[in-house]
Amino acid sequence: MKAIVRLLGITAMITFASCTQNPPMSIHWEMGKNDVTPGVCELYYTITNHSNKPITNEGWILYFNYMSLHPIYTEGDQILQTELQASYHSITPTEDFQPLMPDSSRTFKLLFKGNAIRQTSRPEGFFLVKTPSIPLQGGRKGKPISIPCTYAPFTRPEQMKRGIVTWEKTPYAEGAYVYDYVQNILDAPKSEEVQPLLPQPKQAVYTDGVCEVAKAALEVSTDANMTAEGYTMIITPELITIEASDEAGLFYAKQTLKQWGEVVPCGTVTDYPDLHHRGIMLDVVRNYYPVDSIFRLLDVMAYHKLNVLHFHLTDDEAWRLEIPGLPQLTEVGGRRGYTTDEKDCLLPMYCGGWDPNANTTANGYITREKYIELLKYAGERHIRVIPEIDMPGHMRAAKKAMGNMLTDSAFDARVYKSAQNYTDNVIDVTKPYAVDFVDHVVTEIVKMHNEAGYPLAQLNIGGDEVPKGALTREEHQTFIDQVLAILERYNLQPMGWEEITHFCAPESKAVCYSWLNSNTKPLEMAEAGYPVVLANANRLYFDFAYCNHHEEKGLNWGGYTDEYRSFDWEPLIHPNVVGMNAQLWGEVIRSFAQAEWQIYPKIYGLAERAWNNRSALTLGDYNQLVYEVFVPQLAAKNSNFHIQQPGVKLATVDNPQLQLDNSHLLVAMNKVMPGGELLYCLDDGEWCTYNNPIVIPTTTQIVKAKVRYLGKESNTTWLWIENQHQVDANAEEKNTGATF
Repeated sequence: MKAIVRLLGITAMITFASCTQNPPMSIHWEMGKNDVTPGVCELYYTITNHSNKPITNEGWILYFNYMSLHPIYTEGDQILQTELQASYHSITPTEDFQPLMPDSSRTFKLLFKGNAIRQTSRPEGFFLVKTPSIPLQGGRKGKPISIPCTYAPFTRPEQMKRGIVTWEKTPYAEGAYVYDYVQNILDAPKSEEVQPLLPQPKQAVYTDGVCEVAKAALEVSTDANMTAEGYTMIITPELITIEASDEAGLFYAKQTLKQWGEVVPCGTVTDYPDLHHRGIMLDVVRNYYPVDSIFRLLDVMAYHKLNVLHFHLTDDEAWRLEIPGLPQLTEVGGRRGYTTDEKDCLLPMYCGGWDPNANTTANGYITREKYIELLKYAGERHIRVIPEIDMPGHMRAAKKAMGNMLTDSAFDARVYKSAQNYTDNVIDVTKPYAVDFVDHVVTEIVKMHNEAGYPLAQLNIGGDEVPKGALTREEHQTFIDQVLAILERYNLQPMGWEEITHFCAPESKAVCYSWLNSNTKPLEMAEAGYPVVLANANRLYFDFAYCNHHEEKGLNWGGYTDEYRSFDWEPLIHPNVVGMNAQLWGEVIRSFAQAEWQIYPKIYGLAERAWNNRSALTLGDYNQLVYEVFVPQLAAKNSNFHIQQPGVKLATVDNPQLQLDNSHLLVAMNKVMPGGELLYCLDDGEWCTYNNPIVIPTTTQIVKAKVRYLGKESNTTWLWIENQHQVDANAEEKNTGATF
């Protein structure tokens, strides 16, 4: 069943277009409020006609993408919205649609199941298709027209309200909540002296004196009896001696010196990692960015001793790696655009628009030559690349690209819906070609790694989120057994998400990524004998929003992850826990700059905890390193990064010389970084610099605050004075404080 909603006409004007060069219409989107009825939000679209002809109820369809929210069907309205497939939607006029005149606008109210809690909870990629029209080769009709859309900012308290019917437990990041969160970090104890290193060395004994690295001699040797990737470094003014377990250990010792800089303290450092899989997963499927940009991330990973790039290369929305002998995988599966049959491209998911040849994040793939170049670049930095070919679910791109080779009409008649709302993303594993297809793909990937000089040792087969009803258990098990036989032939260790434990016995030595927010599941898998990689969503999903704020980008189905969430926890320690992996899923990514913004500075908590499960750093030490040492280094290299927003709250008067009457209030602000500039604004006034608590009139409705730091501005923190009075009164009555 397709989900459908009819739009409710509120005003009475809008227009359609003649066929011109310029867009015949535009869209303006605005959030209404959540829970107009329990679990239902209202949104508003305003359509403006820029053409010289009226819009009638015939001859047009508007397509776009909308994530997470699902339209609700209502009777008797002028416009019909349909959820076609996953996040792909359309709007069509009904018989009741009234003509809309040129140079006019009309606003429609939409009802959706779910909650719109941030400004990125909005539709994208609008394009108009005129119908009927003659189908082009490959099934695309006519030439669609891109339609611009503008978005109203969130400015009203009801727009920040989180829904009644929702899993959401984290409070909205308003001024007082953020103030307490920030103050908790500022009040954390700090060590007397912390070296400017992340991760921190296991053991270090310093002596008097310093060494100027450029003037000192360097002697290196290896000892295979040492812990893998470990090293001992003795530093004197004249000589630096490094003894390491292997080449990786030598490399990491040099990274420690590099982080210290030109002058390092004398002493002895003994260091080794707790986990030998320390990785980041990049999803270039949902939204693509060129390989050359990833080299920048590899440099930062190596600098902080991370050693795995888990490369998510295939999924429902695209196939991003060239496979010799199967050109259709990337010729069809590497492009998205307007299509009625997906013969030459896939459906236009996310923000890519209608053109499968446009230079957008919808289109592109990694050539064999470029993949080998990436393997070499990573290998030289002791980073191993683990490709993921997700199967047998999450295979819509391969299925569409290969046509009836991986499915048929009888299999397609099976009824199911995936976690991302796809109804056709599982291949027919009973077809003999399904196994031949996997064999061919694995063979070609193995060849690429061998040619690069960094042979493949592990392959991630995904195995996650196969929807109920797509396969029988016997079909699924038989297919996985056949895939494992292929991997065994190439001496490849299987890897996958935690669901593969249903089909891979511990004897398979399959490495399981524990990704769900469960404290017991990773221990259960480790106790059963599986090698486990910790990939906890609520700590290590870097695509999650930094906090529950309306300006934040990112998903939040499993919580929020900032630079402190990735650090401030105690990971499971067990002999079978072999690694830790952060995930950057690509649904919310629109450029590599945004990928950096989601990763930095979260990466620092990952680096410290993967190397030192029980870090000696306090939260205060860690915050100091992040904002005084490493974020400034990112800024110096023109990398993108996120900065924490400030707190702002009503303060009590503790200065005897300051007397406030009943018409004034005192407001205090704070920030996590020692540098930067704090700014505030009262209602819609001018932005001013904050130095000390400020006195404001009680007539003030809103205090806004932000931080300028290293050329960037934080999100704006809002404090509603009237709401805050009520919060303070409730807190005093209940004698409770803020929840962290």
